[in-house]
Order: sequence, then structure tokens, then C-alpha cells
Amino acid sequence: MSSLSRRRLLRILLGTPLVAIVGCGGDSETFPSLVPPPDLVLEGDETQLANLVKQQLPRLKQLAQNPGTSLRIGIPNGRGMEVLAFSFVDKGAANYRHLRVVRESTGEAVNLLWGMKGLLPSIRVADDKGNTISRNGRLLEIGFSDVSKSKGRQALDWIAIGVKVAAVAFALWLGAQIGRAILGAIAFLAFNAMVLGLLVASLAVIFPAIEWVLRNITLQDVENFFGQLVNDIIRLFTEISQMLAQWLGS
Repeated sequence: MSSLSRRRLLRILLGTPLVAIVGCGGDSETFPSLVPPPDLVLEGDETQLANLVKQQLPRLKQLAQNPGTSLRIGIPNGRGMEVLAFSFVDKGAANYRHLRVVRESTGEAVNLLWGMKGLLPSIRVADDKGNTISRNGRLLEIGFSDVSKSKGRQALDWIAIGVKVAAVAFALWLGAQIGRAILGAIAFLAFNAMVLGLLVASLAVIFPAIEWVLRNITLQDVENFFGQLVNDIIRLFTEISQMLAQWLGS
């Protein structure tokens, strides 16, 4: 092949999204086009995770105020890095501002919706049509009363219970390969994001679950929850780990 032809071929190869590198033995390896890194990576021990989630309130507020934007969160899954994309939508699965989560490795999207179980709220994991999804024959709707037999005495207690509910929901949806401290950190962010979505939006529809949240939790309460001592958040992660051992049977 002439020098000119080789240079032309090289330009063609480098101009495509996939570049094949051929070794002396004729084997080839394909490098995919670059995927942007996550905006946030949840990794480390409980202390590192607690310090990390404490800093994310401004990001969550911005996310809740701007439906359609996303926060891509990387989490270790034992085989590499899983990415969950958080965003808010005002329609689709529900006609109020709610959190939508996409698992990028599979493309599966779920919506975290508010429900009621008895006199207390629940989190319902639903598809884009609003149908509650199931895992292993179990519908994914987890109530506050399912994770705590005692009622919250103040708003911070209710938020902590809500984080535990979200941790169970994510554990059942994502599976056991995600570490429990990581699940606690995901749930910490997700539940507070759900509450922020209600607090910052102009709601046209208010039903019992939303009314309950707005009556019992304020923006100042959420800010105070993020302002807790690191040791308080570590204690919450430990309680979540113990609780998940009962839910997951291990």
C-alpha cells in the first residue's frame, strides 16, 4: 500500500466512533466512544460516604428546581461502576414533580412516587406509566410503617424513616450486589430529593400522601438533616445496614 493510501486509511479510521487496534497476531480490540464520567461517585467507608452526602444539598436543590436536568451518580456494584441518573419530571408516571431514576447499565427507568399505607406515607417504585413494578413476586411499595413501628417525634425522625424506606426500595430494585452503606447513601440522597421536589414545585394536585409530607417536613427541616453531625449520619447508615439484613435475609 502506498504511503498516501496508508495516510488516507488512517484518517478514515480515526474519524470513526470506534477504532480497531490490530496486533501482530491479528487479534483486535474495540474501544467504544467515550462515556462521560458520573457527576458524583459514592464510594468509601461509612465516614467517607457520610461526609460526601452531607455536601450534596445544593446539587439536589438545583436538580429539583430544573426538571429535565440530571445528576449521574456512580456506585460500585462488585464488577465495576454502576451509574444511576437522577432527574425530576412533572408528568408521565404522576402529574406532580417526582424523582425518576435510570439505571444506565440496563436502561431501566423507575419513578419514585408517593403513596399511603394506612395513615403514613409509602414510596412506590413505578414504571413510566405509573404501574408499580415487582421483584421476585413482590410489589415495590414500601411504607413508613414497614420499616419503623414507632412514629417520628419530629421532622428529622420522619426524614430518617423515609431514608430507610428508600434504602429498602433501592435494595429490592437493584439487587444484593450493591453494598449496604452505598444503599444508605443512595437512599439519603433520593428521599431528600423526593421531598425537595414537592417543596420547590408549584403543585396543582395535592393528595393525602403529599399533604402529609408538606404538613410534616419543611425546607428548613431538610437543611437541618443535611447539617447533622457526620456521626449521626453514620449511625443512620448502620441502622439501615442492620435493617436490610432482615429484609434481604442475610
